[in-house]
Amino acid sequence: MILVLEITGLERHLCTKTMDDKNKKISKILDKYKSSFSSTDLSSLESLLSNDSVVNENYLLFTDGACEFDNEYKPINAGIGGVIKLKNKILYSFSENVGVKTNNEAEYLALIKGLELCLKNNISNVLIFADSELVVKQINGDYKVKNERMAALHKKTHGLLKMLSSWEINHVLRDKNSEADDLSKQGLSK
Repeated sequence: MILVLEITGLERHLCTKTMDDKNKKISKILDKYKSSFSSTDLSSLESLLSNDSVVNENYLLFTDGACEFDNEYKPINAGIGGVIKLKNKILYSFSENVGVKTNNEAEYLALIKGLELCLKNNISNVLIFADSELVVKQINGDYKVKNERMAALHKKTHGLLKMLSSWEINHVLRDKNSEADDLSKQGLSK
């Protein structure tokens, strides 16, 4: 076990060194052609090259869906919510109404929205936490997806997950997902 950890640390060090070498080469090329770029584009490129340590950190994505029902227990309204954190600091959050959806659909839609927000903000290493055991187990392949609407959401979710460098999804109890839970409930009234 210790040997595996040492190799992993060495691999991480070599990977970081390789990225640093690549970034130095890219920076030299950019210096040659910097007059061709707008100041905004040049600033963005330099920022991307200088923030390797941030890119390699794991961000935390917490998502939740909420659903309201009529007297016959048919869904009449759904909301989604989530937060993206780094080192316990909330960087992004969302809260939206998604109309008439089942609770499970709302859970998937919250996860999809959170992943889209990660990708939009160049966040590629994500630890995901959701309080829907069904969604977590379906994403991890522990449960089959039988419902057609759920299958479409499952497929879309996996398409987004493939765009990340690394991800892991875990089931978390509702009390450990309170921020996303509150945001999904706020989404019900939007």
